[in-house]
Amino acid sequence: MNITCCPCVMSEMSTIYSTATVCLMDDPLNCQTLEPGLEHVMANSRDYSERLHVWEGWRREVGKRMRPLYEDYVDLKNEAAKLNGFADYGRMCSLFDYEVLYCFSQILPLYKELHAYVRARLIEVYPDHIDSQGPLPAHLLGDMWGRFWTNLYPLSVPYPEKPDIDVSKTMVEKGWTERRLFEEAEKFFMSVGLYKMFDNFWNNSMLVKPEDGRKVVCHPTAWDMGNRKDYRIKMCTKVNMDDFLTVHHEMGHNQYQMAYRNLSYLLRDGANEGFHEGVGEIMSLSAATPKHLQSLDLLPANFTYDNETEINFLLKQALTIVATLPFTYMLEEWRWQVFAGNITKDKWMQRWWEMKRELVGVVEPVPRDETYCDPPALFHVSGDYSFIRYFTRTIYQFQFQKALCDEAGHTDALSSCDITGSTAAGTKLRNMLEMGKSQSWTRALHTIAGDVKMEARPLLNYFQKLHDWLKAENKKHNRTVGWKTTANIAYALRQYYSQKNESLLFTSVLP
Repeated sequence: MNITCCPCVMSEMSTIYSTATVCLMDDPLNCQTLEPGLEHVMANSRDYSERLHVWEGWRREVGKRMRPLYEDYVDLKNEAAKLNGFADYGRMCSLFDYEVLYCFSQILPLYKELHAYVRARLIEVYPDHIDSQGPLPAHLLGDMWGRFWTNLYPLSVPYPEKPDIDVSKTMVEKGWTERRLFEEAEKFFMSVGLYKMFDNFWNNSMLVKPEDGRKVVCHPTAWDMGNRKDYRIKMCTKVNMDDFLTVHHEMGHNQYQMAYRNLSYLLRDGANEGFHEGVGEIMSLSAATPKHLQSLDLLPANFTYDNETEINFLLKQALTIVATLPFTYMLEEWRWQVFAGNITKDKWMQRWWEMKRELVGVVEPVPRDETYCDPPALFHVSGDYSFIRYFTRTIYQFQFQKALCDEAGHTDALSSCDITGSTAAGTKLRNMLEMGKSQSWTRALHTIAGDVKMEARPLLNYFQKLHDWLKAENKKHNRTVGWKTTANIAYALRQYYSQKNESLLFTSVLP
């Protein structure tokens, strides 16, 4: 196949992703797209069967249909990489292998404690479906992919009698609109000396899902239109805390783009791809703090940030930040091995779920076979986005945050730092942003953080109090920390039929 066909393949995958629907289990004539319908189910439903129906349906209607296209995509990307002098497309993208592996090993003990705690809380809700020593079923983790566990907070909050630090309900009660989420984010950036959004931002962006029948990819993205005066966000925004933080993240991309807009075109980019993601995330760290939410009248004036409330806050942060790191590392490791040919096409799904069980402690809820292709059922995979940026950005964001909080004169725990109003911190950040890609990423990192390599210590320090609490809590309840990869009915069935050299097709009958 000629590499000029690659845009066609990408376009077909994008169309499948944006138009696919799954009909609801109890209403087979009600067929929903990913947003808002299917995502709402995966964010809120506690019905095991309903979640499984949607989880499997999405992979059937998206990943399975994309299977031949994704095979073509891999071949075409490798062909293009070889023309550019690389052995394969994975080698063209995997620039941080050893640093990522080292940081992953540093974070793993914290993740395992979090995994054990979440497993115990999920068992309380789904007692007949989870082994106390096994992996977590993939469809129970709060979103369609188990990428972020944020939506597990209501069922895992350590001290539920404390005031709720998820302010989604308060936003709705106080009449917040989708546009206000963006206006508050803009105020935050301006308070530290960064940029007011250009007037055309408000007219040209897609801030809510269109109501005119158009089918769009709702995944939030920030856009630089290349003319130094047009920056946009495309997002099907909903009024809730998760989207409030996402808005800060996406507008952080725009702020970076505006900062380097006067450089020549080839230098208008982040120092590396992780920097662009990390800049967005540091804004979310400040916006999520109880102090910041209180300043927006989203928490009561008499709100007290005591030890128990702090553990609640850190657990909520960890469900978003820590839980996603093994997911990200494993996904990109699978892709690199696929591009390298170390995982052949007849083993794609087998190795995907073996790696998922081994590295993430997550298991397929029903057996899979090689007619499926679960990875491109995630936007970033079918959309040809490098995914390791979401790992490196998480490391960078805490290095950035520590440096900015020091500059702002913050002396308490890093987790309580809100840089709102600190022009000193904003100036330090802007000096790095304006460099764009004109300097090496190590020099850019040194400019803001004084470091020349990725370092997980600031992240671990941020979560240290939670880590200590999780260890004590898991020990107190004699919970297994870690997981046995074979402790699941789906895995056992797949192994059984594999040994008999028989295939096992998907069935809607639940274990």
